[in-house]
Amino acid sequence: MQKQRALTSRMMTFAYVLALSLAALTPVLISSVTHASGPLGIPTTRKITMSSSQGGATDVLYTVQFTTAQGGAASNVNGVVVEFCDSTPIIGDSSCTAPTGFNTNKATLNLGTLAGLTSLTVDTANSTATKVVLTGTNTAVATGTAVTIPLGNGALSASHYLTNPTAGNHTFYARILTFTTAAGAQQYASGNIDNTGANAVVDAGGIALSTANQLLITAKVQERLSFCVYSGSCTADTAGAARTTGITLGNTNGVLDPTGPYVDKNAKFDISTNALNGAFVVLKGDTLKTGSFDITAIGGTAASSALGTEQFGMCLYQSAGSGLDVTAGTVGNSTYNNANCSTTTQTAGTGATGGVGTAQFGFNTTNTLAAAGDTIAKKPAGSTSTATLAFIGNIANTTEAGIYTTTLTLIATGSY
Repeated sequence: MQKQRALTSRMMTFAYVLALSLAALTPVLISSVTHASGPLGIPTTRKITMSSSQGGATDVLYTVQFTTAQGGAASNVNGVVVEFCDSTPIIGDSSCTAPTGFNTNKATLNLGTLAGLTSLTVDTANSTATKVVLTGTNTAVATGTAVTIPLGNGALSASHYLTNPTAGNHTFYARILTFTTAAGAQQYASGNIDNTGANAVVDAGGIALSTANQLLITAKVQERLSFCVYSGSCTADTAGAARTTGITLGNTNGVLDPTGPYVDKNAKFDISTNALNGAFVVLKGDTLKTGSFDITAIGGTAASSALGTEQFGMCLYQSAGSGLDVTAGTVGNSTYNNANCSTTTQTAGTGATGGVGTAQFGFNTTNTLAAAGDTIAKKPAGSTSTATLAFIGNIANTTEAGIYTTTLTLIATGSY
């Protein structure tokens, strides 16, 4: 029983000593956050916005923002320190290790447009790779003043901004302190804060930041070229389908007449592409022939219909969609691309000649029989455009009898 009383007595004595020790520490903790004119202020709504969170990123804008807690004439602010630590944001903690790879680029760091404390400039002599010291003129700051300090401004790739810590997905910290004097900011050290002297701290607070790994998202967009030559409607090819679209020039029996031309405008092509430099449409083939006889091609200079004269030719125009270029200036060929091709009407397959409207036609066999063919249109990247091709057939009274045919090939080539 005596041993139990002795043990109890010793435990009560230890508790009493512990209570006295805690009581002795309390004034120290309070004094460490005491300002000359009152308690040290903690700035509210404080944050630092990074323009990039990528580990090791250079030319990163750090926008420092906070709202002041202290105010009045006694709270003049002539200095600000923004210190970056890898270990802790606690104000007054001396353990502020440098984040690996982080750099304030103090010698060339520029400031953006300031708010609240507009006279600040970078003190390059007292700043370090992890600490930005800013000094300015005597400024009385009211309580609740919104302050913005963009750390970074100007041309990229010139070290006018900050460099992020090297590691990705890595937390680091910043400490923000405002001082009554420039000297207070200049003499600041992590574990040595003057709270009561002439160079006292006004407000102080910590912030946590983090780098982050980037998301690399991959999506494939393949080269695309859709080209369909048809009469009537564009349909997908099937096994065993005919590979030739038939066009007949002449009356209901397919016969040409020297008293007038016949125009057929059933032939069309649809084209779309995503080619950066667009797609070009080339025409290849010969004029109408039967054995050793032919119907004379109009040639490389567009011409109007001439009754009683052998003529085989064509013109084309965009009949649906947008963007198809059939102008001479772009494709370098005015043979087929006159503005009046759209005035043509369908007369082939009827009992009446005509259908030319005010259009002119051409067919340049010098080009169409060459390996490169004759460029007749250009289509820029975009949605589908439709071109209508109008063919004309004229014969003379001396044109030899026979069944005249030709096979024309249209080739679309994308330039990526």
